Amino acid sequence: MINHRALAAFERGQEWEGRHNPSKAIKAYRQAAAIEPEWADPHRRLALLFFDLGRYDEAADAFRQLEPLLPAGDRSTDNWLHVIKQIQTGTLERAAHDDYAAARDLPEEKFEEKIALCQNALDPNPTYAAPYAVLGKALLAKGHPNQARTTLERGLECGPRPFTQAELLFNLGNVLLTIGQRDEALEIFGRVVELNANPTATRFAAIQLDAAADGRI
Repeated sequence: MINHRALAAFERGQEWEGRHNPSKAIKAYRQAAAIEPEWADPHRRLALLFFDLGRYDEAADAFRQLEPLLPAGDRSTDNWLHVIKQIQTGTLERAAHDDYAAARDLPEEKFEEKIALCQNALDPNPTYAAPYAVLGKALLAKGHPNQARTTLERGLECGPRPFTQAELLFNLGNVLLTIGQRDEALEIFGRVVELNANPTATRFAAIQLDAAADGRI
């Protein structure tokens, strides 16, 4: 159970974030992390807040502190550290990442907006793998499975980090199911489970494999 003082400090941090007062939010999250050092949430909020503020070295430090607190198989911090390095070295524009993040956070039914934002992210950064995962899924939702497949395969050619690779593969598996290539889809889902780098992708790939074993797909 989370210490009540840590929980209160964390909630203060959320409140200060909502009031657009990052300095006080940072102070509150740091208090929560000091009281409950094994609790991941304050470290995650600190990392994301530092990133949003453009304080990339501090964001990287916070992500490194978060990493050992995550469940086994969660490689999301590796993804974030790679993004920070790309931005700091000039190989990725911050605006492109922000467009991708906005697309990722939109509801699934907003596929037109997702497509536009991902294309904005990819125009100046065609080797940025993450937007391809969102774009491919949105194209499938729009009813363009062949275009979705090409998009996801292009993302995989960009050499993504394991967390993004798993998302790209899972979405590709769903595309293959849609176009009737069941065996190929199941092979892809098996690769996602074996990779075990993205908890969401791993869980849903396992569900698809169970459904196939039961004859439901």
